[in-house]
Amino acid sequence: MTVHSNMQLRIALAITEERRRRMRRTSLLVAEPEPRRVVRRWVGRQLVSFGLRLAGEPTMRPARAR
Repeated sequence: MTVHSNMQLRIALAITEERRRRMRRTSLLVAEPEPRRVVRRWVGRQLVSFGLRLAGEPTMRPARAR
């Protein structure tokens, strides 16, 4: 193996490793693991139900509706 072909191999491996690192980093942002998604949905439902209860309170209604 010549010095030139050895350098090309190192460059190719470095580029491949950089792409793999970048793909690992971005895939975490795009696709969340299932348990975290379930927790976020549960929290969202709790916030919605809390908001509905809060909106039904007499003090939160407009003055005309009281």
